[in-house]
Amino acid sequence: MSTNNETPSEYVKLISADGFEFVIHREAAMRSGTIKNMLVGPAQFKESFEKEIPFRDIKAVILEIVCRYLYYKWQYEGCTTEIPEFKVDPEVVLETLMTADFLEC
Repeated sequence: MSTNNETPSEYVKLISADGFEFVIHREAAMRSGTIKNMLVGPAQFKESFEKEIPFRDIKAVILEIVCRYLYYKWQYEGCTTEIPEFKVDPEVVLETLMTADFLEC
């Protein structure tokens, strides 16, 4: 939360290394430990004020998968029924896993 008593924005913009912008719901974005720390952590990152997070090392094709996964995780969090499989194309699995590890999601 910002220091001037503004309420947190409902959406956050994630910007890929190749300049694509993904606007996602703040609650979905908070499913990533790294993004959550940038937005609400004790260190006052500029991202917490600007509501934009640039990722210089994450390509759009991977960031799109991450965004889909964050919504998937948000949707099925605490679900007691069977959860459908989250599919990722084999060509991008390794890069997606490395990015997910970095983003703690």
